[in-house]
Amino acid sequence: MSARAAAVEALRALELSIGGAPWATDVLRLIPMVPPVGGEPDPLVLRALRFLAGRVRALREAGDPWLDPSFRLFSEAFMLSSEFSGALARGLSLVKPRPGSAAVDVMSCTGVCLEQAAPHWGRLIAVDPSPLNLELVEERLRGVGAANFELLVGGVDDVPRLVREPVGLVILASPSAWLTDLRSAVSRAYSTLEPGGQLLVVAPIEREGLVSPLAPFIVALGGQAPPGRGRFEDLLLAEGYVRVRFREGDLLTAVVATKP
Repeated sequence: MSARAAAVEALRALELSIGGAPWATDVLRLIPMVPPVGGEPDPLVLRALRFLAGRVRALREAGDPWLDPSFRLFSEAFMLSSEFSGALARGLSLVKPRPGSAAVDVMSCTGVCLEQAAPHWGRLIAVDPSPLNLELVEERLRGVGAANFELLVGGVDDVPRLVREPVGLVILASPSAWLTDLRSAVSRAYSTLEPGGQLLVVAPIEREGLVSPLAPFIVALGGQAPPGRGRFEDLLLAEGYVRVRFREGDLLTAVVATKP
């Protein structure tokens, strides 16, 4: 089953749902740039993206989609797919847990990422603008036996203020995180990490010149099309990160970078 094939097929539903919207031009310009792909669509990813496509217009016009219950439903379904969980696992496999340090999940949504990180980190911190999301994070973490965690209400720009002690890992992976300004996000993460700490990003980052089938969804929600692999690596290196590593999946790429 192909997550990429599912995303390409779901673009039809997106195209139909945004017709006539004043911001639709940029999205409709992107869709033909997405390369066709063969294979059987992953049914979970296809259902999740069709669900999102039907609600994109309302989410865009309401603003702050990450606070909307329908975006939460989409995000959790997508993050439970084998494509997302596989990308996250590949990224976490490159991260060396640091004794006594914490892992921070920024724009954590319902805590899927911290749930996977919990066995390897003694302290967990979830940062999300939605108090309801954080309640769901707490439920999820208690369900896997985690006890040492913090739940902080805020977004990307609030991280340096909220997370007052340097940490060993910052995660930017949820669909909510894809809608943020990546340059600002990696900069805030850098200031939060301790020396030797690592940043883990899971996002639809493609090789240069290719357009991800998730890019039109992100732009439709008011975000920016994800950077290519080379541009993203340059951004990380310019911020001061070293040892940038990429692990590509069918649709998502895990990126790990270290603060020297």
